[in-house]
Amino acid sequence: MKVDLHSDAFLRHPGAGSRTLRDQAELVRMHLPILGPVWVTTTHAAAHQVLSDAVTYVRNPANAGGKPPEKVYWWVPRFVHPLFRNVTLMDGADHQRLRKLVTDAFSSRGIDAMRPRIEAIADDLLDRLPRDRPADLVAGFNRLLPMLAICELLGVPEADRARVSAWVEPVSRVRSPISFLRAAPGLYRMSRYFRADFEEVRRSRRPGLIRELVEVRDGADKLSDDELLAMVVAVFIGGFDTTTHLIGNALVTLLQAPELARSLQEDPRRITFFIEEVMRYHSPVMFTNMFHVTTPTELGGRRLDRGDRVVPLLIAANRDPARFDAAGDFVPDRKPNRHLGFGVGTHMCLGMQLARAEATVAITRFFARYPEARLARPVDKIPMLKRLGLRGVAELPVILQP
Repeated sequence: MKVDLHSDAFLRHPGAGSRTLRDQAELVRMHLPILGPVWVTTTHAAAHQVLSDAVTYVRNPANAGGKPPEKVYWWVPRFVHPLFRNVTLMDGADHQRLRKLVTDAFSSRGIDAMRPRIEAIADDLLDRLPRDRPADLVAGFNRLLPMLAICELLGVPEADRARVSAWVEPVSRVRSPISFLRAAPGLYRMSRYFRADFEEVRRSRRPGLIRELVEVRDGADKLSDDELLAMVVAVFIGGFDTTTHLIGNALVTLLQAPELARSLQEDPRRITFFIEEVMRYHSPVMFTNMFHVTTPTELGGRRLDRGDRVVPLLIAANRDPARFDAAGDFVPDRKPNRHLGFGVGTHMCLGMQLARAEATVAITRFFARYPEARLARPVDKIPMLKRLGLRGVAELPVILQP
């Protein structure tokens, strides 16, 4: 039976679709938008194997006998080519070098230092929500909080944040080559902006991650201008989009379970476990970037050859009953909870501590401000996001006050 990962049926009921895929095999052939024909894992064990073995499975197809990304995606504008040389598409020593440069900024210590600013951003956004009509939390809160937080981390001046956010907004709607080309003008403007901003940072020494990266470039371990741009754009785009849907999935869950929302406010220590279960059960990142096989191997009972392409399906791994008790149930205090929502291995999500902090702030601040908030329409009438590889709601209309 064919399963469409971006159909409304799968997005609303991923457990059933994941079971259908697992019943077929641990590794199934699928055609994904933009990516084309790939092998997709359906179990926790197979996904974990791919994510953990950085020798057999690599991100850059050139390291598995294929063409580099800019030749694979020959149809993208030339100005995009430097962006392919970012940390998420690198392997081995190149990947380790780039990842090391931003590790401190995304550490728990670095995120703890940012938390007061994240809280202030959240409070300001909540103050702006309309109270005389249903408020769309996706547009007015869920998306803006992580976007402004990543601007804060990078050190983007406040006066520029609205236009930079507007440029990147179409990128969040890409699900086909045509929609990518529609997003290209904003991506071009953002690339030009950051290239000019590097020179401004060198002159002004403005604080933020951009300054740290610029100084590394000017120091012993140099980054090229293209590497600087690729890193900053990857951090910016990766730093807000998936967290938007982590926050949205968490709020949808709690707005349907007011008693659970109250209990989390009364005992904030439980929020940590709740967020991990949102990552497992809802899997806002349904599948990872594509991996390429470097040498003949076996995965999920199937032989793979050099150059074969594999996509770990995280949403199926996180619903795998062979790995989780009551895998189809939402258990807010589940522990242990070794989900793959943030990945594992060398490409584990750099921004996971920031995402957790933002989700925690979003939940606590929202329900402290609007304890009586409720959905403005039944949950099955709220449209699902149709975006490559992500799972969340496209809008979230909420009545904030009685």
